[in-house]
Amino acid sequence: MRKQQGYTLIELMIALALGLIIVAAVVLLLLVGVRSNAMQQGVADLQDDANFGLNYITQDIRLANLKTATAKINDQTVYGGIVLSLHNLPEKFHNLSSILLSRSDFGLSHVAQKSDQLVIQYRPMTTGGFDCEGRRIDDTNSTIIQRYFLRIDNVKESGEEQPLSLACDAGRYSDDSDVILDYGDNGEIIMKRVDHFHVLLSISTDQNLRRYISIQDYMALEGDKPRILGVLLGALTRSVQNVGKDKSIEQNNHFTVLDQNVVVQSNGLPKGYIRRVVSQEIALRNALGERE
Repeated sequence: MRKQQGYTLIELMIALALGLIIVAAVVLLLLVGVRSNAMQQGVADLQDDANFGLNYITQDIRLANLKTATAKINDQTVYGGIVLSLHNLPEKFHNLSSILLSRSDFGLSHVAQKSDQLVIQYRPMTTGGFDCEGRRIDDTNSTIIQRYFLRIDNVKESGEEQPLSLACDAGRYSDDSDVILDYGDNGEIIMKRVDHFHVLLSISTDQNLRRYISIQDYMALEGDKPRILGVLLGALTRSVQNVGKDKSIEQNNHFTVLDQNVVVQSNGLPKGYIRRVVSQEIALRNALGERE
């Protein structure tokens, strides 16, 4: 009579335990891989969006003050490249709403401080280009005016309440027209998911030194204001998609945007998103030197 072969109860329990350990390890590796992929995708999307947006803005802002009679830019320069007051526009447009001018602490934001708004203008040298909303530039006698600001993005992912994006609103006017065409609307989004937008002006002091100052502080200066030589842009950007709320990827919601310390508030969905502060200094080449 043959003796039966088989597993003992102890061997079976050991085999089951080893099997569970292996399955748990595989599941853990899978979860880590999914979180890592989401993290990498979030960072990649954030960097691509931020780099594209800033490069796009930089190219346009460098055109500011193009084809003007003087290189000096301040709040009184007619056709001046940075539109700070109605005096930067022809007198016939002095009824334009001040909310369409460069302003500090003015617009939508997901931090305690409000975002800034930057308005530039220039007269193109050649035809064939496009303004920031994609409208073709067909003549060189019109002045292009462009406004950069944050607005709510209606195209949003599941779970997002009021995502903000950096948009550009472009218009144009000519010497023989009494209206600024196409200006004052929602504009075209050029950088998605921006929680805060901040602008500093680079100005020349009496000692021929440079310093940075907010638009609000610049406008508060008394007397003949110093000339503007450039702008410094700062943006608190975030990933479009949620990358998870795991402790290992949780971010501190305190950031420094140029000269501001900001904290992302609850309406900005602070948890589960990758955030980065990006900045760009832009010298206004058309504001350098002298043209009198």
